Amino acid sequence: MKRVIHSIYILLYTLFGVLSTGAVHAQKVAVMATVDSTTLLIGDQTDIHLMVNGAPGLAIQYPQVTDKELGDLELIRIGQLDTLKTTPEFITQQNITIAAFDSGVYEIPALPFRYTQNGRIQTLYSQPIILMVSTMNVDSTFIAPIKPIMEEPITRAEILKIVGLILGILLVLGGLFYIIRKRLSQKEPEEQVVYVPPAHVTALQKLQALEKEKLWQQDKTKLYYTKLTFAFREYLENRYGVNALESTTDEILDWLKKENFSDSLTGKLRATLQASDLVKFAKSKPGLEVHQAAMDTAYEFIHATKKEVKEFSP
Repeated sequence: MKRVIHSIYILLYTLFGVLSTGAVHAQKVAVMATVDSTTLLIGDQTDIHLMVNGAPGLAIQYPQVTDKELGDLELIRIGQLDTLKTTPEFITQQNITIAAFDSGVYEIPALPFRYTQNGRIQTLYSQPIILMVSTMNVDSTFIAPIKPIMEEPITRAEILKIVGLILGILLVLGGLFYIIRKRLSQKEPEEQVVYVPPAHVTALQKLQALEKEKLWQQDKTKLYYTKLTFAFREYLENRYGVNALESTTDEILDWLKKENFSDSLTGKLRATLQASDLVKFAKSKPGLEVHQAAMDTAYEFIHATKKEVKEFSP
């Protein structure tokens, strides 16, 4: 039906281009804008047909249609320029698709067509078009019955998904149960009691080991006194908490004096420590009796000051 109406428009437009005098200048030129239908429903689309009838070779600029010209109408698409006829008239056409999304009366304004004639720009306007847009009539007296909810059958993929979800949950629960059971079954590790022997036990063991080495008998006097004084200083540090390993001989003697040890024992320790310093730092070579006396003094001091402790069974 639209095709028939459009063909009638073209026929009338051709006759209009031949007979029209109001829109003709030195050369015959006629313009026209038509629509497929002037009555629309909301959301329907229609085409505006822009047509020009002029002499062959005449260049005419079609209107640049935008949303601004159409107002509340919606511009959907602008088609390509088509040539409908070349002789004896030159007829061209462009289709513009529009739509309306609200009811009411709309006007497509007069659109300008421009061309040059005798060095001057000429403008012709199409006739404005009125569109009537209405809504669909609804019969409010008829109420359709409520249809029951359609239940879709469960697909195989959905069944597999449900089964996989259940298996995953069971697997997680099984893993948690295993971990909790394993932790509950594990016994708490027993505390390891590390036996630290008393200070005098360690010192006496080192002195006994030093005696077996027979260092001063092999003319290794300096090494002998180094190990002897180290065992003695270590005993003082472990027994009394004094920093004996880092202290000088004078500092140790001052500490012994403050602690009120017997003068006899303090004197022996002074002789031993000073003899040791002379051997280690001054390369002194005391008599053989001095070496054994130094060992005896260390034994005497440790036995006199050792702290008695209860027997420990590891």
